[in-house]
Amino acid sequence: MGQDIAIYVINLDRRPDRLAFMAGQLDALGLAWRQVAAVDAQTVADAELAPEVALAGHRVRMGRGSQCCAVTNFRIFRELARGDALAALILQDDVQLSPELVPFLRNDGWLPEGIGLIQLEKYGRKTSTRLAGPPLGESPVPGRQVRRLYSRTGGAGAFIVTRTAARTIIARKGVLDVPIDHFLFSPNAGWVFGAVGVAIVTPALAVQRQEAFASDIAAERSSDPKPLPARLRRLWMEVNRAPMQAAAWIGGARPVPFGFEDRTG
Repeated sequence: MGQDIAIYVINLDRRPDRLAFMAGQLDALGLAWRQVAAVDAQTVADAELAPEVALAGHRVRMGRGSQCCAVTNFRIFRELARGDALAALILQDDVQLSPELVPFLRNDGWLPEGIGLIQLEKYGRKTSTRLAGPPLGESPVPGRQVRRLYSRTGGAGAFIVTRTAARTIIARKGVLDVPIDHFLFSPNAGWVFGAVGVAIVTPALAVQRQEAFASDIAAERSSDPKPLPARLRRLWMEVNRAPMQAAAWIGGARPVPFGFEDRTG
């Protein structure tokens, strides 16, 4: 069977166990994919990171692992921007995938106009709500809806980016000073959210297996206490979101449940 949307799996060369976990899932689903060697926080030099990400003075804290994650994603964006594929799915190597992911990748005809990023992952709490608009077109899978997003969602473990969005992001990104998931999926962390259009698939099609594979980035975040200035900046970002969300509500957006559903049995 064909597959319109390419798959990139970000994986550290020193973590073959994680790669085997992803290969087992993707191969069983009959999906074509390729590994992208992640920039390694244990060996990377400042000179390799500095053109892409700030090494200090972050608006939202970025440990070394978070900086490397962003740089690796940007390398994939550049490859997508130069190529012929309309869109690509970018996966971290610790996500559990629903088999219902497959129809979303076989054909790209469902991709909504005006949407450049589609979050497939539920990050953090098992279930929560997101402010989202009405369903966009016909979903490839009954019971899963594609909705434009108007509130922040965390995680960069499984998302689709279009070639058009990748080109826009690479051309305008500058030097990043927030984690990649904030940059892509937060309406107040920067310009991306409004410029390329963000959507979610709900119920989500992927979830990180942090209990099975310890996350270096999660460990950085938990071990690094957030200073008062950072907490105040985060509060201001939350407050500053209110006018946009109020306008979205007037336009028909509503809180919708958001959680991962495997649906294998």
